[in-house]
Amino acid sequence: MNDRLHHSLACVVIGLFCFVPSLAAQSNSKGQNSSVVVGVLKEVNAAGQELKVLQSGELLRELHMDPKTKVHFVGIADEAARKATVGYGVKVSCEKNGRIKTISFTPPVSAPEPLGERRLTMTPAELFKQVDADKDGRVGYGEFSRSVYYSPKHGPDHFRKADRDGDGSFNADEFRKALEKVSWWKLSRKAPDVWFQEADADGDDRVSIKEFAHICASGNHIDNVFNRADRDGSGGLSSLETSAYIRSVTHGKERSRKRRK
Repeated sequence: MNDRLHHSLACVVIGLFCFVPSLAAQSNSKGQNSSVVVGVLKEVNAAGQELKVLQSGELLRELHMDPKTKVHFVGIADEAARKATVGYGVKVSCEKNGRIKTISFTPPVSAPEPLGERRLTMTPAELFKQVDADKDGRVGYGEFSRSVYYSPKHGPDHFRKADRDGDGSFNADEFRKALEKVSWWKLSRKAPDVWFQEADADGDDRVSIKEFAHICASGNHIDNVFNRADRDGSGGLSSLETSAYIRSVTHGKERSRKRRK
């Protein structure tokens, strides 16, 4: 009984962390002079150009838009609602003087609602139906963020690029293509040993950092991710290390570990 209880509690904790963005990934969006600002719009003037954004939950940044500012309204279907509105999430690229170069507004997102391990075996159609909470045949930004991919920093760009018709929500085809860019979804489509065999291009039973790119799409962060996965520090990943890394992504352990650091 105790073992089953401990297993259940562990699954709940792991599930919750699957949707928490890593603190390391947001390091350049902190501080008074950071060029990337991720937060919530707290104040806006009547002209909609002077903004105060609560950054990282504690720092109020004063920013301003001008005619050259590029503005995106992500996941906001109602044309009348496409304006700077208190409570909206924001992702900003700005200069040191606070001038906004690019800004993305997103609707408020409630707390993540992880679907648990069952999501790992769902088809795109099954997951779409599950995530479409209001059953309107579309998946909005809030629904996608709550149950599939929660990242105030990277989520707006991800959603905007996948929303090809720009209507503020995903149809089934857009949803399927958006899933292909989500790490836990991608890695859950094949068994860990299959990923290992595919990545081990030279057949030496180790996955080098170059080969690791077949599994991990972390861009500039791939060195750090690889070093964490290389637990014995050998410079190459064994089958067991590769499997452990994949499970950390699909089940959330890696994110929970980074969050505690």
